[in-house]
Amino acid sequence: MKPFKIADLKKINEIPSDDSQNWLINAEGSVAFLKLSADSDDIVIYASGSSTLVQGVLAPTANLMPPDGDDLQNKNIPMPDDSWCIQKAWGGGEGHRMYLEPPLSSSSKSFYGGEKLIFRRSFDGVTAAPSMIELSQKLVHSLDLHYMPERTAYCRLDSRGDIEDVIKVTQLNKGSMWDHLDVVTIRRKELDTYMALTDSCLVLRFDFTRVRWGSFAGWGELNRYTRDADDLYYHGGTDGSGSYCNGAFVVRPRLTVEDLVRAWKEEESDAKRSYAVFKIFDRKNDANVETSCGPEFLSTYFQKSDLPWEISPVFFRPEVLHRFKADPEKYTLEDRSVSCRNAWYLKTYDINEAGQVHTYIGYLADLPYEEQLYWLAFNEWPKGPISARAHQTDIVGDWHREYEPLAALKHTVALMDEESPAWWKPRGDVLSNAVRYPATDSTKEWGDEILALDQYLVEGFLLKPLREIAEAGGRKMEQKWAPLRVLQEALIVKGCTDDEAKSLVLPMQKLHALRTEVRGHATVEKKRKAESEARTNYGTLREHFTQIVTDCERALGKILSTFEISLKS
Repeated sequence: MKPFKIADLKKINEIPSDDSQNWLINAEGSVAFLKLSADSDDIVIYASGSSTLVQGVLAPTANLMPPDGDDLQNKNIPMPDDSWCIQKAWGGGEGHRMYLEPPLSSSSKSFYGGEKLIFRRSFDGVTAAPSMIELSQKLVHSLDLHYMPERTAYCRLDSRGDIEDVIKVTQLNKGSMWDHLDVVTIRRKELDTYMALTDSCLVLRFDFTRVRWGSFAGWGELNRYTRDADDLYYHGGTDGSGSYCNGAFVVRPRLTVEDLVRAWKEEESDAKRSYAVFKIFDRKNDANVETSCGPEFLSTYFQKSDLPWEISPVFFRPEVLHRFKADPEKYTLEDRSVSCRNAWYLKTYDINEAGQVHTYIGYLADLPYEEQLYWLAFNEWPKGPISARAHQTDIVGDWHREYEPLAALKHTVALMDEESPAWWKPRGDVLSNAVRYPATDSTKEWGDEILALDQYLVEGFLLKPLREIAEAGGRKMEQKWAPLRVLQEALIVKGCTDDEAKSLVLPMQKLHALRTEVRGHATVEKKRKAESEARTNYGTLREHFTQIVTDCERALGKILSTFEISLKS
């Protein structure tokens, strides 16, 4: 199979500058493109250009056993603008009648009961409205496709959670009716699946006409020909200065329903699954061992076996989380779980005192093998036990009640979003999910999390409402003051002393200043100094970040109390 290239279609649609005469008299050569397209990863089901028209229609397989070449080429062939319509009829002894008529109703017998894939519609009388290319909703919905304008394609998620183009719509318009090319392609595998399930075949009606349109005055003495082969029927002619080729090409599915069912069974079969071997701590036998995460190599609490428990911990270098943090559109990194859209879900993870990410060997078996190998690359022997939180929730089976600053902060902000004080801009889930503890001691990750925390918390305070509160209390302020400085004045109005107001706002001011130093336009020296101070005072950048969150969370609680805001928990 080969990828579709728009350049291949351009060659048969545009007059070349170097060999125009041979191109003009060889419209029949365009048929080779259709054959190439049918053998490609993506097949053209619609093309409209100055010298090209290809219109794909699905016809019931029974109507093409065998094909009627004359009927396919000449008898009421389907056109791009054929569509559903309300018919009005009168006469024949039946009086006035109205009914809904599907496309292909007036087409030849070969297409009866078939299905149009492409609809070309225009808004008559409205010249500004573009001629739209629409797809069969039955096709789009059954393949679970969604149109993405930025990709000009109907897309879905693949088994890795990546967006893939299934039906691609390409429109090249150079401003002239004689110089355009509209193309629709679909992945051959998906088309084969659809044809197999609908018991149909693709019929490509084509017309390749090669002339110099600006000076074309009609055909002269034509040298005509007719070609009939298996599933390919066409006729054409040339007069020495131009040529045309018109016909039909039947493309049959390469898959059957039985093939699809067989592939589905193989995909679901455990015998076809692969499992990676990990270093784990075997809790049952109190030993570090290497074992496969496959179910046959593990046991549950209720089985009598020497095999490790499924809930035996596996440890990883903290860098394993970087990929998930870097692509929040694809991955959802929750406080205790990781998931990849439409692909996989890791039920739980945590980070221990030694800074290692850990989960349980049984949960790794639920990941695709490709994903298991990614985690395996970061696998290492334990440097300490699992976190106290994981032990309490996963092993003891009880709630973890210790204070956790980031969770507490997010809980308070979520409640503030609901209550919506006049001086607060709701932050929402996107900003909340973007804030995580640094998993590593990476300066970049630390800086990224400082930025995310500042955007989440500090940018939530609204300047104008806070200024109104402060001014109503008689406080004098400078016009250049930012929200945090004005917040300090508003707190004084609400009863705080100058020192109390300063201390409440200080943690967030430090956070905002640090954002400028590590992610703003500060000098390299300032950035290195901020990093050095964080490591010196707190040991690791993760611990430093944890302290910032703690200080901000406690200050926020006191600020809300000062404003006499009681949040519903």
